[in-house]
Amino acid sequence: MIEEHGSLAEKFIKKGFWLYLFSFIIGPIWYIIKIIISWELSVSEVWILYWVISLITLVSAYNDLWLTDSLNFFVPKYITEKRYDKVKSILTYALIAQMSTGISIALFFFFGADFLANNYFDSVQAKNVLKIFAFFFLWINIFQIISTFFMVVQNTLYNKIIEFFRMIFILLFVLWVFYLDMWNIINFSYAWLFWLYIWIILAITIFIKKYYNIYLKNEKILWEKSLFKEIFKYALTIFIGMQAWVILGQMDMQMIILMIWTEPAWYYTNYLSIISIPFLLIWPIFTLLYPMFSQMNSKWEISKIKIVKSIFQKNFLVLSIAFSILFFVFAEKLTIILFWPKFIESAIILKYSILFLAFNFLLQMNWNILASIWKVKERLKIVFIAIVLNFFMNLIFIQTIWAPWAALATWIWWVFIWVMGEYYLGKEYIVWFDFKYLFKNIIILTSIWILTYIYIVPVFEWLNRLNSLFLFCFYSAIYFSIFALINKNDFMYLINEVKKIRTKKD
Repeated sequence: MIEEHGSLAEKFIKKGFWLYLFSFIIGPIWYIIKIIISWELSVSEVWILYWVISLITLVSAYNDLWLTDSLNFFVPKYITEKRYDKVKSILTYALIAQMSTGISIALFFFFGADFLANNYFDSVQAKNVLKIFAFFFLWINIFQIISTFFMVVQNTLYNKIIEFFRMIFILLFVLWVFYLDMWNIINFSYAWLFWLYIWIILAITIFIKKYYNIYLKNEKILWEKSLFKEIFKYALTIFIGMQAWVILGQMDMQMIILMIWTEPAWYYTNYLSIISIPFLLIWPIFTLLYPMFSQMNSKWEISKIKIVKSIFQKNFLVLSIAFSILFFVFAEKLTIILFWPKFIESAIILKYSILFLAFNFLLQMNWNILASIWKVKERLKIVFIAIVLNFFMNLIFIQTIWAPWAALATWIWWVFIWVMGEYYLGKEYIVWFDFKYLFKNIIILTSIWILTYIYIVPVFEWLNRLNSLFLFCFYSAIYFSIFALINKNDFMYLINEVKKIRTKKD
């Protein structure tokens, strides 16, 4: 069920190829969609749309009784043991749990739309948007389970090609609304529902043909108390840990809205969209690491986990620094290019957190390892403290300098979670930084930063948005080419080191 490879190098290269090929295609499509929406809707309508999405995302953290997250841990383990009956069972448990709670919550959003619109959103327009997203919330359950399954079995091709078609269909729907001059918040909301139906049809078809009929069709669903208890014990322990990013990320948005009302939230929404660009390019490989770590741990290949951590920590740290410097220099220009001058305040928020992006990538590595080696209680402790810390920081400081403080609170909990992750992993998983490599990149990238600010940024003042976009993309290509040349030997060393991690049967 999980494709075999001669080495981890083959696995990373082959699966990483599909992750990044489609990510480079999907990312721009998504931003085209957001640019169209930001242009056609008023600032207040953009706020309503994304506030509803934020609320839906926050509630989804509690929707499946956390069984979907258990798939990441148990499915690789059961596949290694050739226990496909247990694979079928955990998928069934997750589906039953998620659809049961999903129906209840969707009904609340649909029939409670009037109440929420008047008492929470204070907007009549929010009522119809909430009713549309009630149906979205119901069917997103199937999306979460199958999408998670594809990543758990490390089939990045199926995962990404379906996501590609999803983005194509939502783009076509948005363009159809745009060219027929039917643009309004309701029709753009339907776009979310439209792509979800298309995705579900494609995903279920592939799942049944490639996995269910071959591996699961003839297996019995186990209703054993011991199995049920084992899965739910893990799920209930991990529920806050796995939803950390949902809870912490959406907490900032909700507190900004409740404490200083709507306008800063509009700017914060588009700040989140801009800072997510590096994640679109770097995040895909991290989605593959958790199931791979879990598979290694099930085989007691602790040394491999440490080697992978060492390799990714060294190289992704400097890559995140490169992204941070680029986005700090072009914060204002990127905001105008992507979301028009009316959202220029988003650039200020971006500058408060982008230079700390490296800590997010560092904590992701520790976070995945902690889950794969069953240290979920430690993750729970870390996130509980981070949530409390984030809440009180926002409570005290948001009204002082409004939305930027939410960004500051965000990077502080990035640092906190990374440090605590290192502490709970212990000496066995400690990997020291290559300070020589790190300082070399910081010095060179800082020099490029200064030269760019003096000679390149002023050129954008004479360009329109489209030409600015082309120039930014062209400059980014040159920038990262220089970065790659500077670190050519180290990147080659990375590839050679991964190739050494050989196993007869991955």
